[in-house]
Amino acid sequence: MTNYVVLGEGSALECACGVADDLGMACVRVELPSADRYNFQLDDFFATYASDDTLVFAALDERAVNYSRHKLIARVRMAGYRLFNLISPKAIVDEGVVLMGNVYVGAGCNLAGQSVVGLGCWLDRQVTIDHSVRLGSCVTLQCGVTLGRDVVVGKGTTLSTGSFALKGTKIGHHCEWLLGGQLPEIIPDQSFFDRLMPDGARILKKNN
Repeated sequence: MTNYVVLGEGSALECACGVADDLGMACVRVELPSADRYNFQLDDFFATYASDDTLVFAALDERAVNYSRHKLIARVRMAGYRLFNLISPKAIVDEGVVLMGNVYVGAGCNLAGQSVVGLGCWLDRQVTIDHSVRLGSCVTLQCGVTLGRDVVVGKGTTLSTGSFALKGTKIGHHCEWLLGGQLPEIIPDQSFFDRLMPDGARILKKNN
């Protein structure tokens, strides 16, 4: 018998378990203790559930740019566990969309064909993705995000509620766009935009 386990914390855990219930899945909920929301204690989980008959979904609220989701998924996979996706029955996912594992697709989402959704991506309610979009690993798209055809979003990037990107927009990895509205045509890696920094800021590597 295969065990399906949803592990994590916060509202993401609640949402993931809710979709599992909507799908009629008999999932076990495991809330992970953590003092810093980054280093999670997994010893009890590893001791309770064998990797050869357990599939895991990692659900975390922490924005992907902070690496928490990356780290948790990596630890689970390194321990030999397989991952599963959670797709709301109220979402539309066209044939030909590739989901790379541990992908959450919320109610009202619409994903067009030939798109690739990377490992650990989180698509909140009513996200719309046009054809041939590419999402890197652990991308977070908050409620109502719309991505046009051929948009590319780098790994670990977060786009806030109501954001939209026109055809061909290129967004780098580990970016945060928290302004809503239309994104620039190109956003470099590790760029951050919010109300305090509407013109953006970047983390630049120091050359030794």
